[in-house]
Amino acid sequence: MPKYCPTCGNSSDRVKFFGNFCEDCARAKFLEKLPKIVEIVTCKRCGKIKAGGSFVPPNGNNTELAIKPQIGKYAVHLIDYDANSAKIDVSEETPHGRLAVELTIEIRQKKALCDMCYKKACNYYEAVIQLRGNNYKIARFIERITRFFDMNNEFVGKIERADDGSNVYLSNKRLAQAYISKNRLHSTNSFTLAGVKNGKRIYKNTYAIRYE
Repeated sequence: MPKYCPTCGNSSDRVKFFGNFCEDCARAKFLEKLPKIVEIVTCKRCGKIKAGGSFVPPNGNNTELAIKPQIGKYAVHLIDYDANSAKIDVSEETPHGRLAVELTIEIRQKKALCDMCYKKACNYYEAVIQLRGNNYKIARFIERITRFFDMNNEFVGKIERADDGSNVYLSNKRLAQAYISKNRLHSTNSFTLAGVKNGKRIYKNTYAIRYE
């Protein structure tokens, strides 16, 4: 004996049913559960978006990852997107089969600063390399360490001219030490107490290198 959809009157001998409702009405009810607007946290300086708990480049995979938690328990696949909207496929598995819908949602960008841009804005640094001596060798060193830090998602915060050389301020002291060790550079090291965090002393490192 056929079922009749209580919303539109369609019969189960003509269309597929999901429980008590025909497929079209089941989809319409499913759409009602889904948000029409999502918010993506976007760094106002570098343009990265927050997805999966960290700031990442704004590509398709990462945009899908940023949208998913706001859709709920359902499976989400990104079809297309731009800065202001996204077309997505949303589905759920039911006792009567997979129910899927396509919809276009509005994207609202919430401006913030990612951790790295926040550090740059605050002139954050953990290490200083004091370079003295041959100006050509100093310039080459600065070019190379800048590239090395960029490749490792860190940054050179400031380059300060000094008597007979330059001071290079770096965002990560472990990476600074790794660069010095990797290139077998001789340095004179010193450490300055910068504060205490969670009961642990925090130091800024200074490395002095002289080029003849």
